Amino acid sequence: MNATFPLSYGLPPLPAELAALAAPAGEGNPNEIVRQAFRIGHMRLLAPFATASELVEMPNVYPLPRAPANLLGLVNLHGRIVPLFDLAALFETQHLPREKQMLLVIGHGDSAAGIVIDGLPRRLVFQPEHQIITSVLPEAAAAAAVATYVNGQDAWFEFNYAQLLDQLVS
Repeated sequence: MNATFPLSYGLPPLPAELAALAAPAGEGNPNEIVRQAFRIGHMRLLAPFATASELVEMPNVYPLPRAPANLLGLVNLHGRIVPLFDLAALFETQHLPREKQMLLVIGHGDSAAGIVIDGLPRRLVFQPEHQIITSVLPEAAAAAAVATYVNGQDAWFEFNYAQLLDQLVS
């Protein structure tokens, strides 16, 4: 007997946003630009899924003396020490008080760094025609801008995060 039966574990279905994150890659239009979208204050940011490696609740932060204002300190993630940056001042915004602050890890291994984001990230899909000329960005962030995409009335900004974070500690 090789009959297969669907197993029901009695769990509710995943919300649409989480189901979209769990969907296998490669489906849909190959021209689609799929990004992880998150917010820092009123700034809407994008990162390729390969760039953002982990999302965790805000852990204990160990401040460093005489560190730049954007470097909050160090955090311990699974035994790995990671610097934690707050980009709100760089983007000339403030964190949203009603949103839970989370730590999004950018990069992998020894080149990983954490950034404070507001709320949970989500998956956004853009078409090539959604890319627009970058609008006015704060001077410190403009040099690291990679692309700007429009979704409805909102502009979403993608950055070279290694370049962005390097200029904070220089």
